[in-house]
Amino acid sequence: MLHTLPRPGPGLQTLPGTGPALPYMPAGGPGPDPAVFADAVARYRVLERLRRFRQSLYECLTARADALFELADAVLCADHAVTSLVQLCLEPEFTRGHGALYDALSAGRIDDERLFSLLASELPQAVDGPQALAWIAEHDVIDHGLLETALAGLPAEDAWQVRDACARWGRLRSAVDATAYPRPDAWCSPGREHVHNGACHCRGSSKTVPGWEYQFTAAIGHLRTAWAALTDVARTTPADRTARTVAQVRNVLRRLRAASHGGTAAPLFIFDAGYSAAALADGLAGCPVHILVRLAAGSVFYAEPVTWDGKYGRPARRGPEVHCLEQEDPEAAAAGRGPRGRKKPLPPNPEPDEELTLPGTPLYGTVRAEAWHHVHPLIHGDRGWFAGRTHLPVLPGTLVHVTVQRLPDGRDPHRAMWLWHAGPGPLSLDELWRAYLARFDIEHAFKFVKRALGLTAAKIRTPEQADRWTRLLMAAHAQLLLARPLAADLRRPWEKHPGPARPLAPDRVRRGFATSAPTSGHPPVSRNPPAPVPAGPKAAAKAQHPATFSPAKQTCHAQPKRC
Repeated sequence: MLHTLPRPGPGLQTLPGTGPALPYMPAGGPGPDPAVFADAVARYRVLERLRRFRQSLYECLTARADALFELADAVLCADHAVTSLVQLCLEPEFTRGHGALYDALSAGRIDDERLFSLLASELPQAVDGPQALAWIAEHDVIDHGLLETALAGLPAEDAWQVRDACARWGRLRSAVDATAYPRPDAWCSPGREHVHNGACHCRGSSKTVPGWEYQFTAAIGHLRTAWAALTDVARTTPADRTARTVAQVRNVLRRLRAASHGGTAAPLFIFDAGYSAAALADGLAGCPVHILVRLAAGSVFYAEPVTWDGKYGRPARRGPEVHCLEQEDPEAAAAGRGPRGRKKPLPPNPEPDEELTLPGTPLYGTVRAEAWHHVHPLIHGDRGWFAGRTHLPVLPGTLVHVTVQRLPDGRDPHRAMWLWHAGPGPLSLDELWRAYLARFDIEHAFKFVKRALGLTAAKIRTPEQADRWTRLLMAAHAQLLLARPLAADLRRPWEKHPGPARPLAPDRVRRGFATSAPTSGHPPVSRNPPAPVPAGPKAAAKAQHPATFSPAKQTCHAQPKRC
């Protein structure tokens, strides 16, 4: 007798039960091998989850759904890096002509809220694979049952802060960062700004290029890998970047709560240098969220003013200063190796409130972290986020100074790292510095989406078309993350075996996606053929919507041909 399990699509999946001995059955008994059965059940669950995701993704496409969905499949199943948009029409997964490909990006529609809610409900729990879950189970030494017993008699607010501080391995972490979509030669593309592009090597350039800027929010895991789950994106400009960032974080929080992710722990959002720590803390005040921002060198924070009985006169507004600069080493200064451009020595920073030393870490050697609690930045009310306010807030937080012995590649660190944390409660120094290092996983996601999936390879005119293309690639990247447990290691002869404690890279998962995509279920495709394109000269169609010259708002001193 054979037992069966339902599988996506028509048919049944047959599993061994009782009956004659088969090659995959144990020789000494009639029952199935437990390992084979467990593996089949796990594979079925992954396939079913991928099928549901693809069906929900198809429902998010409100116009030109078939063409958009097949375009995403063509990106996933191509056996090469996407370097041209029109070449995707040659893939077997795209059953239409090249005109339908451009028409899908021009006239298609995607329900953004529905798509982002789908990504927020499916992806955050999938970032940590079996390797990370095993590592967390080994290092999570908190007895949560004993913790709940100890917190039974505390007030609700105090108990929540203790649970939030102890929810290190169950806390959702998201990285927020922006990347450039360069369009230096698209003189008729509207909405171009001069955006930062680290890959620009033009002489005389400040690493800016005309184009669009897209800011992504990605869920990151607790171990450093090449995976990050892209859950939200917004097209930003330098003028509205802070307001867009605050709105983006609030939207992600709302979707995570709707998906019942994270439990009672407040999620942690991590930002690189370039974001205003004070503006983010003010914009997200009152939200159950932690923020961690890297600070630029030279930032100054102030401790709380010191008061005592018997002091007369106006009370002090600020306490001692804490400078985010390296203090001078007397021996280095005597040898002439002091910091350049510093005319007078800095006053010494006050003693830190908390210190942490981790000797012998595998990648960074000895790690030292110092923290100053309840410090606040100096806010200027005449510019930026706080322009026009009569009453400026005091935004307390924690300033963290991290120094390492070496970098992972063996080089000496050329500068220290200053971080600023603000949230509903304190977090441990070990969690903060490790969380910021995990932020670099979003950089790997940017590299993969650009080089392999072709984020910037699509030479399209309008920013609305770029928005649809970006969302399609986010959906494609999400399917790779969900299909990661199904992927086989299709290794090239010159490639190395992956480590046993690390998941497959996104490139290797993409190689085998073509074999798992047919079994993951295809949404129902419209049986009605598309309407024929009206015949006529192209000049008449272009005359109705002529292209207008849309230069960037600033003067570019770079050479566009080399960007």
